Amino acid sequence: MQVTNVGYNHFHDADFFINRPNGSGDYLMLLLKTPATFIINGVEQHAEANSAFLYNKGTPQIYKACGAQFGNDWFHFLPDNNEDVKFLDALDTPYDKLIKLDSTSELSVLVSMMSHENYSKNIFKADSVDLLIKLFFIKLNEKIHSYTNENLGSWHEKMSILRTNIYNMPSHDWNIDGLAHMLTMSRSSFQHMYKKVFGTTPMNDVITSRTEYAKYLLSSTDYSVAHIAQMCGYSSDIHFMRQFKQKTGITPSEYRTSNHSKKSNEISQIKILLISDAAQQIKLSGYYPASLHEYTSLPTSTSRRRSAWKGSQSR
Repeated sequence: MQVTNVGYNHFHDADFFINRPNGSGDYLMLLLKTPATFIINGVEQHAEANSAFLYNKGTPQIYKACGAQFGNDWFHFLPDNNEDVKFLDALDTPYDKLIKLDSTSELSVLVSMMSHENYSKNIFKADSVDLLIKLFFIKLNEKIHSYTNENLGSWHEKMSILRTNIYNMPSHDWNIDGLAHMLTMSRSSFQHMYKKVFGTTPMNDVITSRTEYAKYLLSSTDYSVAHIAQMCGYSSDIHFMRQFKQKTGITPSEYRTSNHSKKSNEISQIKILLISDAAQQIKLSGYYPASLHEYTSLPTSTSRRRSAWKGSQSR
């Protein structure tokens, strides 16, 4: 990879403003030392110090100072070949999106070294710059994942307790506003964080917990479907039946019927196994019953089998 331009520890006045509607013809990496304002897809977004931003080639570059100064490190660069493109893609660094970091000091050192090499007369400066760019993006991705995991970890325990309550109390009137309030978060922040931690939405967990509880009630009680709907937190049995079918592919009544049929089949299989075992014992003992009733009600303990065998000898 090659640097087309680079700057380390640059500071500008409050009127600093960059407006490149068609981009710069290359990729641009920014490390912010002060707050700034970015225009992304026509929307202003505030960026804090210790943030990063990677502009894709061709993306409009519009950003400005947000305060008395604008300070940053930056470098424009281009991949030399397809291998460089694959390298960037494999790291999965987000393009055209604000990246919050805990610190940019380590990355700033790499930009400083990049700048020194780029403007030097070193005979291997192209190789050195190539390696420094790749090392920069490796370290950037390490920091992205480290920052994300630390923030997720601080919320994970609270979210886990909340999720446990959802599954332990399926009949509760769960809703996004109430769940977000429990963690003193906004609706959007709560939903985003919940999905990031568990890979699913909070309301999908609510529906799943109610469906599992309904399955238990349908298979273990004779309660009506309407009553089970109420016990699972639904005010409408029609809404309950619709969500149950969406989750399981069958209606609650069909689930109950199939579950009872399954249990009957299991009982029949157990009876067959017991009869088969009894027949094996008969073969070993030499005892043959006079009737089917006697055959299916054979004693199972050793002493009772001996008693039955002796009775047959006295006939």
